[in-house]
Amino acid sequence: MKRLFFILLFLPVIIYAQANIVTGNVKDEAGNVLPGVTIQIKNSDNLGAISDFDGNFKITIPNNSSGILIFSYLGYKTEQVNIKNKKEINVKLEPDETQLEEVVVIGYGSVVKKDVTGALTTVKVKEDVANQSNSVDQLLQGRAAGVQVIQNGATVGSGISVKIRGTNSLRGNNEPLYVIDGIIVSSAGEDVIPAGGIGNSGQNTQNGLNGINPRDIESIQVLKDASATAVYGSRGANGVILITTKKGKKGKAKINVFVNTSIREMDKQYDVLNAIGFANYVNDARSTLGTPGSADALPRYQITDNQIYGIEYDANLNPTVSADAAQTYNWQDEVYDIGYSTKMGASASGGGENGNYYVSLGFDDQEGIVSNSSFKSNDIRINLNQNLNSNLKLEARFSGFFSDSNFAEGGDLIGSSNQSFVRNAIAFRPVITQDVGDIEQDLETSNPYAWINDFKDVSSEKRYFGSIGLTYKLPVKGLSYQIRFGGNIRTKDRRRFYGLTTFQGLNANGALQISTLNATSYQVNNFLRFNRTFAKKHRVNATFGTTYDVRNVDNSIYAVEDFPTTELTIYQPFLGQVITQPLRFLQSDQQIFSFLGRANYTYNNRYVLTASFRRDGVSKFSKENRYGFFPSFALAWRANNEKFIKNLNIFNELKFRAGWGQIGNHGIGPYGTLSNYGVNGNLYGTPENGTSVPLVLNNIANPDLTWETTEQINFGIDFSSKNEVISGTLDFYDKTTKDLLQNSPIPTSSGFSNILINRGEISNRGIELGLNLNIINKEDLQLSFGGNIAFNKTKLTSLGIPLKDFYIDGVAEQRSFYFGSNISRGNIFKAPANVFVEGEETSLFYGYETNGIYQTGDADLVAGAVPGDVRIVDQNGDGVIDLFDRTFIGNPNPDFTYGFNLNLTYKNFTATLLFNGVYGNDIANGNLLQLDNAEGLNFANILTRAYENAWTPTNPSNTHPRIGYTTNGSPAISDRIIEDGSYLRLNNATINYDIPVSKSNLFSKMSVFIAGQNLFTITDYSGYNPEITSFLYSGLINGVDWNGPPNARTFLIGVNATF
Repeated sequence: MKRLFFILLFLPVIIYAQANIVTGNVKDEAGNVLPGVTIQIKNSDNLGAISDFDGNFKITIPNNSSGILIFSYLGYKTEQVNIKNKKEINVKLEPDETQLEEVVVIGYGSVVKKDVTGALTTVKVKEDVANQSNSVDQLLQGRAAGVQVIQNGATVGSGISVKIRGTNSLRGNNEPLYVIDGIIVSSAGEDVIPAGGIGNSGQNTQNGLNGINPRDIESIQVLKDASATAVYGSRGANGVILITTKKGKKGKAKINVFVNTSIREMDKQYDVLNAIGFANYVNDARSTLGTPGSADALPRYQITDNQIYGIEYDANLNPTVSADAAQTYNWQDEVYDIGYSTKMGASASGGGENGNYYVSLGFDDQEGIVSNSSFKSNDIRINLNQNLNSNLKLEARFSGFFSDSNFAEGGDLIGSSNQSFVRNAIAFRPVITQDVGDIEQDLETSNPYAWINDFKDVSSEKRYFGSIGLTYKLPVKGLSYQIRFGGNIRTKDRRRFYGLTTFQGLNANGALQISTLNATSYQVNNFLRFNRTFAKKHRVNATFGTTYDVRNVDNSIYAVEDFPTTELTIYQPFLGQVITQPLRFLQSDQQIFSFLGRANYTYNNRYVLTASFRRDGVSKFSKENRYGFFPSFALAWRANNEKFIKNLNIFNELKFRAGWGQIGNHGIGPYGTLSNYGVNGNLYGTPENGTSVPLVLNNIANPDLTWETTEQINFGIDFSSKNEVISGTLDFYDKTTKDLLQNSPIPTSSGFSNILINRGEISNRGIELGLNLNIINKEDLQLSFGGNIAFNKTKLTSLGIPLKDFYIDGVAEQRSFYFGSNISRGNIFKAPANVFVEGEETSLFYGYETNGIYQTGDADLVAGAVPGDVRIVDQNGDGVIDLFDRTFIGNPNPDFTYGFNLNLTYKNFTATLLFNGVYGNDIANGNLLQLDNAEGLNFANILTRAYENAWTPTNPSNTHPRIGYTTNGSPAISDRIIEDGSYLRLNNATINYDIPVSKSNLFSKMSVFIAGQNLFTITDYSGYNPEITSFLYSGLINGVDWNGPPNARTFLIGVNATF
């Protein structure tokens, strides 16, 4: 008994003498300590330890154990370590990509996806899609609810527009803020300023986002509600698009190369008269409109055996028929051709224990669908991440972009048929006689060929992005300091030359316009970051700091005419003998200094609170109004972690979100509060026979201006089923923008017609739904469907403009309103199309309502009307058609936008389809003002239906007016040009095949793909493209198609290989 007592007494000592104590530390791949790591002895269920807050552990190892420790931690690969004969070990755990929670980039930081409280959409960039895309907007289109992308696939390098949750401002600045790797870049709408110098002309905008290579993008986050964007303060009102570029991964170097080639072709034509139809039309027009007994009432053409011959008449009206048949053309076939493009690039990436790298090069050679239109670019990117020591990390980014383009498709935006390439190709007469003088126009002057052979719109651009950041881990666990410096430099030179065979060049004896842009911006960001979990229940992710943003923009414009020789076109402006726009430099500098903070707190993985603030100081405003404060709050409840929800065994995720915030928009020029002087467009002579350039006051100063403030409330639900078959998000929002910046009328005795003030309010309310279905998920077969739809209602709740008579259906109402801008400075479409009325949706179409065609015998003809004229509704019944008969005739705002995709994978094959569409919007097709009326012009073609359905006494049509009817000079548009703009488009279809390379020593991956873009569009719109790009960035013109270019379908084939 005594022996047994001593054995029991000394048993612990005996066991301890037969055991080994091991201590150590656990860190992640970046050298950060990992608390809470489970350490267990292999083949033992009871003995183990857990690393403390500093990653340290201590464990006792019996001598009879396996001698192997197993380290396990959520989100990391399990590690086994042999500890025989070891007293101390340090372990590094590698991330397990299959377990790691998805991290989402948000304003000035990132959080795990489950802690997101705001409304945002993640767009993951697939390799085959990125290799096809030319700009970042193509990655967004149709993939995010509430995001409307407007572009044109035929005009290479053309402008794009992105709107998030409707119209927030009436100033035209509705583009979102773009942030690349934490550095803010200019909006899509930035471009050179039109130089002018030529009467009724305009200049198409080009893409302001050139230089952001889609192939270098890892992911895109679209921040939509105020709780997500308020941290960007006075620039976040239109939403924020965060772009994260690629970085290397640990392991051996990976080299990727790709090449693709494509063809693009015009996808739709206007149905205008063919040559014979045009000849008959001209003959009928002369017979109908000509003076009886004169030559202009006799036939212009003779048609024999489907050949057309010109006819001339002498003084006695004796005809002379041309000996040779006329040349006939389908101008849309003549000038629009197939464009061939080639794109290639390569990237290298990799990393080691302490850093990684990503380097890429690219070359792009695009041809448009007009022979001399092109866009060539080269780009380079270098991304480096390096741990300089255990506490200091370096991040560096650099990219360069260089492009040259010729923009022939555009020509002039607001010119008539002989001043716009697009209109010229549609309406130029298809019959050209040889030995009979065509006194109106011929193939020597102002024809579609002239735009190809004698017009240049050449741009050269260079753009550089760069940033460098240092992050230092402070002694307090989870606390770090980061400083980042970055910016971008953009230079652009755009020159437009009109030769003597163009209408503009003929009148000016050659005309040259030169516009340049030199933009430099930089930012300095200083942040304290804290990210830590306490007691496994309290998770804090916070950022506080300052930003300093400087932007300097220098524009110049210059225009000259009257060239003694036009051989040197754009290269020698000094040859221009008449200066129509003196060389003018326009400087635009601004500075923004900000304090900001964002804190995200999560309790027990169930309840999440996010709060942010930003205090902006903007140099644009006077000292009294320079600073603004923009707060936000958001809550989220992760209901799926509640026991009663878990018991349902339905949801893998069920999160309810609610957020509120205020954000701003400083959409005025840098000197908008000051009096600005400019150059008068008229030059004056001096007594010494010189030239004087007069200076004039451009505006009345308003030092009380401040930013527009947008307040937004958002409620949302994120959900996914237990087996991830169904997942989605649903958001409801109410957004109001106050203190709208708008021009208010003032007495003309002041010398000005208006002054810029803060007044008015606009609201947007909407619903957004995104849904994903994983229909089949097997090893060799996967089928999924994704879709999104967004409803938005925009309303002008207040304009603050004095009430005055506004006519609706002939009744005068006291309303607050103002009109949009005139479309053209000529006689065609000279009236504004849009009106802004308090209490209504924004930019409604306003004009004449029509009701068919006046017929012979009608007794209710208004003053000046004859049978065959369009019957304009006399709203007030006074027998006269005037401005008092205008009413609402259309709405350019869509009822909803949508997109959906289908993805199928079978073994090595993958097929994807992407559709996008818009429903319920109207378009004012200004091209119909002449094309859809048989005006009787000898030199202008028209739509087939306009001639074949034209009213005559013997053919009393009720759809198209008589020959000779015109709307030129009309003070208002009519609903005859208002069309349904709804459409559904197959945006992209791709089939990809992964070539088996498992036995190859050279390739780790190889694939080939074929794809199509804009393959078909279902729409009732008669114009070229319902996705109109005219007046993209004008807040006072909306939904108007005026000389809009055709769209194109594109077919691609490409190969992608990884070594």
